[in-house]
Amino acid sequence: MPGTKIAVVQMESKLGKPEQNLRRAEHYIGEAVAQGADLICLPEAFSTSGNILEAADVSVTIPGPETDFLREQAKQAGVHIVAGLLERGDDGKYYSTSVLCGPEGTLLGHYRRVHSHELEARYLSGGSAYPVFDVEFGRIGLMQGYDINFPEVAREYCRRGVDIIVCSALVPEMFAYVANMRLPVRAVDAECIIAFASGIGTNLYAGFGYMGRSQILADPLFLEAERFDFVDGDERMVDLGKEPGVGVVEVDLDRMRRYRTKATLSGDLQPATYWQS
Repeated sequence: MPGTKIAVVQMESKLGKPEQNLRRAEHYIGEAVAQGADLICLPEAFSTSGNILEAADVSVTIPGPETDFLREQAKQAGVHIVAGLLERGDDGKYYSTSVLCGPEGTLLGHYRRVHSHELEARYLSGGSAYPVFDVEFGRIGLMQGYDINFPEVAREYCRRGVDIIVCSALVPEMFAYVANMRLPVRAVDAECIIAFASGIGTNLYAGFGYMGRSQILADPLFLEAERFDFVDGDERMVDLGKEPGVGVVEVDLDRMRRYRTKATLSGDLQPATYWQS
């Protein structure tokens, strides 16, 4: 079986210009398709940017016009697409949500971000589940930028045998160092590929910029076993820095699954007793 090509899109989403943002996304999806991508990953809140202060005005329904756009893009190209949206739920609450659309033009499912910063939590509600999706090339799990801070997310997906975690992100610049440090750790925790599709630009309402640094990472233990020329740092197979664009990597998921079967660390996990002083 040939390798799976994974693409991350790094783009700026303009506040108050959803149609322009969709057209920009369409352009980058086209670039990824031209490079043969099987899975295309867009940032968090790609159609609106992160204006949670006006969530009541800018949030979208799922399904709705934005998911119709993504479904059509996926169908035309015959690919899978993951994208983040600011969702207005049927319950009247607001969520930061990732959706997965398939090559038949179907909405395969969604993930509502479980973890939120304390300031976000004033405006956004959290989800309660980590869904997995079995597609033709493997098993996909979804997370979003703030989830990077919590190893429990990656370990849950590891326990469930996920091959690729797609992390749609919109991380403020002031958290870039910590997020960038934690990403390869989460790839080790999950023993899989992480596709981190991160937004760039400036939030004029909040007065800060977004980190960018969209990446595709693998468990370095897997890469060290597979590549004679592996050196520390090569686990970041793509890193887009601060510029808009598309990064594509081809990964042999079959080889990764075989490696994981014989070399997983999860079998070494032992129960522990926690003492209270």
